[in-house]
Amino acid sequence: MLSEKENTYLAKWLNKDLTSEELKELKELPEYEDYAKIVKGLEYFRAPEFDTQKSLQTTINKLDQPKKGKVIRFKPFIYAISAAASILLIIGLFFNKITYTSDPGQQLAITLPDGSTADLNAGSSLTHQRFFWSNDRGVRLDGEAFFKVAKGSAFTVTTQLGKVEVLGTEFNVKGREELFEVSCYEGKVRVSTTDNQQTVLQKGDAVTLKDKKFIQSKIAGTEPLWMNGETLFNSVTLSLVLDEIERQYNISFIRNNIDQNKLFTGGFIHSDLDIALQSVLTPMAIRYTVVNKTVTLSPQ
Repeated sequence: MLSEKENTYLAKWLNKDLTSEELKELKELPEYEDYAKIVKGLEYFRAPEFDTQKSLQTTINKLDQPKKGKVIRFKPFIYAISAAASILLIIGLFFNKITYTSDPGQQLAITLPDGSTADLNAGSSLTHQRFFWSNDRGVRLDGEAFFKVAKGSAFTVTTQLGKVEVLGTEFNVKGREELFEVSCYEGKVRVSTTDNQQTVLQKGDAVTLKDKKFIQSKIAGTEPLWMNGETLFNSVTLSLVLDEIERQYNISFIRNNIDQNKLFTGGFIHSDLDIALQSVLTPMAIRYTVVNKTVTLSPQ
């Protein structure tokens, strides 16, 4: 099985983005000749128009039709089925998706096929098409990530509540269940929601979707605070804050006896659990008891 580095080389090779050194390294792989033949055959395919499910169903329908006045020999039929299976295998290889996931308490740095980068915050996942990035520079994000996008065709980040479209810039996206926030650190981005609200952010602008409306704000610095070990909140429910502490420290809260709908403004650091708990729970008048990786909460 190819390593992630070799997968990235294959993707860049298809986009003609490989450097001479990378191409030399790729050609040294034992699988190179086989992949070269596959890529040559794929020149006859147009990825956006290819519907594998429809094509498979058409093939099945044709095989099910009764043949008139014709003898079908068994061996050629087997060859035909083998050829069809090979084509589907090739399509499965080149049109599938790849997913990256950061575990609780960890961050993950990703380099995309076009050279763009994405840093995933804890407990996040990012999915993109493995190959053919020149046709579709798009990712699906569940969680939070900071992007540095290489210049080129439109680059799209899709979340459960909305999407972000850019040409080449630096920005942060948080898309977790009911939370959707976008911050622009360089260039310009267009943000839209699933109900077609739109706004354009420039450097230093941020937007949060709250009660199905955009709330504008300003940011400072060159990258989000979470990349430097700190998380800040501005008037969000306590439940969302506790969720984020769970992701950063890989713990779980027992919170049945507290009001999680209270609003919290403040933050916590990622390097000391006790300080983080005090920073959030003390001003909210909540007691806590830590046993292993379980934190039990109760009102004061």
